[in-house]
Amino acid sequence: MFQRYHYALNIKEIMRKWFTVDATVIIMCWGTCVQFEFTEEQKMIRAMADEFARDHGGSERIRAAMTSSLGYDTETWQGLGELGLAGLLIDTNRGGQGLGPVEMALVHEALGRYLISGPMLASGVIAATFLAGLKSQEHTLVHSIASGELRVALARFVDGQSLFVLDAHHADCLLACIDDTAYIVYAHEAGKLPGITVERLTMLDQTRVLSHLNMVELTQDAQKLSQGPEVTQAYQDGLAMGRLATAAEAVGAAQTCLMRTVKYAQEREQFGRKIGSFQAVKHELADVMVNTEAAISAVYFAACTAAESPDALDQMAALARVQASEALTHAASRMIQLHGGIGFTWEHDAHLYFKRARGTATLFGSNASLDEAIAASIIGDAA
Repeated sequence: MFQRYHYALNIKEIMRKWFTVDATVIIMCWGTCVQFEFTEEQKMIRAMADEFARDHGGSERIRAAMTSSLGYDTETWQGLGELGLAGLLIDTNRGGQGLGPVEMALVHEALGRYLISGPMLASGVIAATFLAGLKSQEHTLVHSIASGELRVALARFVDGQSLFVLDAHHADCLLACIDDTAYIVYAHEAGKLPGITVERLTMLDQTRVLSHLNMVELTQDAQKLSQGPEVTQAYQDGLAMGRLATAAEAVGAAQTCLMRTVKYAQEREQFGRKIGSFQAVKHELADVMVNTEAAISAVYFAACTAAESPDALDQMAALARVQASEALTHAASRMIQLHGGIGFTWEHDAHLYFKRARGTATLFGSNASLDEAIAASIIGDAA
């Protein structure tokens, strides 16, 4: 966990004013300075994730994954499983690494830099968090998730339908929530779920695959997993952890947008000068940097708070997701604008980051709905 120097956190006192210094995150809250620092173990995890993402990222590989039937690179997913990252949030006695939200954020930040997607988010984060919240857990299922052998999707059905479900089209298993009851539905083959039709959607962000599910009938193949309020809470926790992971991916992507745009501004000449020397361009890039650094600190503030106070996960993840997706949207739009004509072409990667930004802003709840939830929580606490 983060080493703690000072602590004075209160959800109602959060201000959106953060900045980072190297590996240290400093949050300014109403005049109180709260400082956190990554442990040596967390630095090692970050370095490992960064190296893996560099080796398995790249434009050609991501574009090939986008057009594949699975929607992700199988070698990359296999590599994540071999490193133990697929079971990052799963207890050690169930085959996982037994780590927490901070380490999870470090890994997803690295994956986000290169727009690497796959079962990691749906299985290793959302499904793993959901199962951890249930008293009666399927041990074999959890072990298979931790090893990367099983791809799992989580869906909540209302009137027989579940919309915009992540990675259901290739799932080996579906965790289906109906009212306050959870079921396990194993696929006959990847994406072929008994009693459930899966409609793969064409989305703006082609680096992720979402589907609409229609439950024709709850067949005998469905195994009852749990029932009661814990199912509802576990589902909410799974989505919240998913929001935190996507926030971490967003700040990783925003950093890439900034880095590549700065490099281009240092090389591109116009009117006999490098365009990076123009004050207007400097101001645009400075704004991107400030927003990105603020979002980085928001993400790790949320991750650390969730690690120490799990009840705060929902609020902190919502705050981080909104901040990070807005930072990525700004960074990606400036990337396109400052690259000029080439930034609007299919061949350049700028549009991939912009589409990821737009997709992130609506995945697991829109920014507007999350802002309303945050406001309602603050007003409720103050009442």
